[in-house]
Amino acid sequence: MKKSSMIRGLLAAVLAGCLGCRAAAPETAPETAPEPEEQETDDSRIREMISRMTPEQKLTQMMIVGLRSDASNSRTAAELDDNYRVFLQKYDFGGIILFGGNIQDIEQTVKLIRDCQTAAMQSENGVPMFICTDQEGGAVSRVGFGTIGPGNMALAAAGDTALTEECADILGQEIASLGFNMDFAPVSDVNSNPNNPVIGVRSFSDDPQLVSEHIKAFIRGLRKNDISAALKHFPGHGNVSEDSHTGLPCSDMTLAELKECDLVPFAAGIEENAEMIMTAHIQYPSIETGTYTSVQDGKEISLPATLSAAVIRDLLREDMGYEGIVITDAMGMDAIAKHFDPVDAGVLAINADVDILLEPVDLYKDDEIDTFPVFEAYLQGMAERIGSGEISEEELDNSVYRILKLKMESGILDNTPAASEEEMIAAAQQTVGTAEHHHREWELTQQGLTLLKNEGNVLPADGNNEKTLILYPSEYRRPAADYALQRLAKENLLDPALVSLLCYNGITADDPQLQNELQYADKVLILSQAAFRNEEIAEIIDQLHEESRQCALISLNLPYDAACYEEADAVLCAFNSFGSAYDAEGNGPFNLNVASVLCAAFGESVPQGILPVNVPKVTQSAEGTVFSDEWLYERGYGLQNWGR
Repeated sequence: MKKSSMIRGLLAAVLAGCLGCRAAAPETAPETAPEPEEQETDDSRIREMISRMTPEQKLTQMMIVGLRSDASNSRTAAELDDNYRVFLQKYDFGGIILFGGNIQDIEQTVKLIRDCQTAAMQSENGVPMFICTDQEGGAVSRVGFGTIGPGNMALAAAGDTALTEECADILGQEIASLGFNMDFAPVSDVNSNPNNPVIGVRSFSDDPQLVSEHIKAFIRGLRKNDISAALKHFPGHGNVSEDSHTGLPCSDMTLAELKECDLVPFAAGIEENAEMIMTAHIQYPSIETGTYTSVQDGKEISLPATLSAAVIRDLLREDMGYEGIVITDAMGMDAIAKHFDPVDAGVLAINADVDILLEPVDLYKDDEIDTFPVFEAYLQGMAERIGSGEISEEELDNSVYRILKLKMESGILDNTPAASEEEMIAAAQQTVGTAEHHHREWELTQQGLTLLKNEGNVLPADGNNEKTLILYPSEYRRPAADYALQRLAKENLLDPALVSLLCYNGITADDPQLQNELQYADKVLILSQAAFRNEEIAEIIDQLHEESRQCALISLNLPYDAACYEEADAVLCAFNSFGSAYDAEGNGPFNLNVASVLCAAFGESVPQGILPVNVPKVTQSAEGTVFSDEWLYERGYGLQNWGR
């Protein structure tokens, strides 16, 4: 799996911290503490650097900024033009975060990162930056042209933490070769609420112990490639039913309940020496009694965890003993931006013992939009709060010390000789999205596929003798279905003339086109990606049974939809319906899990996975699908053959 020593050598020589040079500690022994003289030298170096910084420079070192104008990513920098270059030279930012729009191909990404680091080193203090992205794998993968893997819940379904470590290793190899040194991953949330709208399959499980085992493995995989990890979202985003991108969630969990569930994986990550922990914009009124008057509607609201000293300083640092860097989730998310004055939010976060503010202001400048003055006004406002004593210099010094300490330990501060841009691009081209990596991610995805039900041996479908209708929920899923059918045809597992495809989005059970397709089908595969019951689909299942025909439910995303269609004859789960991938021959893009589960449904592989979550029974009410406290399928269940 590893590349040649030549490639490793090139990657180790990236410009001024684009790659760290920290070696991973042996798994069987604690990291060796530096000798007292060495420790004192490092400490003195950091203290001396801090002593040269102005309060404003300390503040900007405590910021990671994004090169885009808004959360929709509609205006995104793909290159470092003169506007950005001058801006990065002017301020000593702690780092930048790059999103999908910033990351277009290997050559462009390598150049953008190198140019950003060069500009940062030309600032007054010349401190190289954290270069960050959200490469969680699966649903959230910013480097879309590389290997993305099946996603966390699918990895947990595969039932082997060694596979999670291997997948994180592959992700780490690829982003490191591009110049990243920080991954905002792994997601450490326990998906204890089936109605959670934003975590879902990004979580490994609803079992805190299982999540803990996998996040430790993920951290180890990243660390093999000198990529620092950031656990998210503390103290846990898996128990709420609202998305902090669009609202301000509130959890009624007590501290005792958090300690039993949500905090367990974070404690495990701390034990594994996770470099960063990212906060959640969630209110915990049973823990944080402080309030703020919302700028949106004038109502008193509880301070969310990101801004809460009770959550960050008292719980995370004092009770749990975390001494590393605490970073906020993006400050531009609606949970913060719609309710808090930006400067007030920054002050509250820093005084809560947060070290880094993520995207306090979006940065974009062209002929139509210029947000740079907004940032400058924000920085001035924050500096005034230092002058007034609302933020102490001691608080700033403590945070900057943690930041520089990690940069030193990970090799980012060391200005080593750089490989040329051409050499780095060549090395990345031999690392990112290789045929070997894509072949392995397909195997990893197949190992997580989980069969919950197979009455009458509905699956695998006989693609060469049965007429099969595939009903899919969105045209976004069509490329994956087309890829799967082409692959199966090449493997002689399917006659394309015997398979029909139809999107059921927006159509009724009595739709003429649908009924025409149904009358010729021996078997129907229904692809579902929503954890609620679609009554039109339920009617189709009833019709098939009345006509003594069979149907299988292919659960593409969260497996909770298995309970919405108990009538289905078979249920096969894939655990991720998002993201784009390529195969070992470069064919694509297609959704990895969707294509893989369809190939399995026609017999390319035998399901190996087990449920990483409990699937509750559901009832239907006027409000929609309601999950009960009774399990339809329990965690750990899975039919690992094609029999009943």
